[in-house]
Amino acid sequence: MGSFAIVFLALFNGSAQEEFVAPLPREIPTRPLPVTPDPKPTIEGIVAEVFRDRQPWQLVNPLAPKRFGDGRKTTSWDPENPGKPKGFIVFALDF
Repeated sequence: MGSFAIVFLALFNGSAQEEFVAPLPREIPTRPLPVTPDPKPTIEGIVAEVFRDRQPWQLVNPLAPKRFGDGRKTTSWDPENPGKPKGFIVFALDF
């Protein structure tokens, strides 16, 4: 058994004394990533319309001109029945 240990040390002793030299780091060419602006959230709903319009009372006027809209933007719709309104959107953040 003692001779096996001597042979083992003789075989692997030479390789253990060699120094490991790491390869030099090479420069990897990179290209800049395209810069995309972050999408800004939009504020929707009745509250936003009141602050956006110069004549907010036209939102409740049934005889208001068509340029003030028909209320579809501030109305939530039933997903199962798209023709049926479900309620009003008072305040919403759209990302």
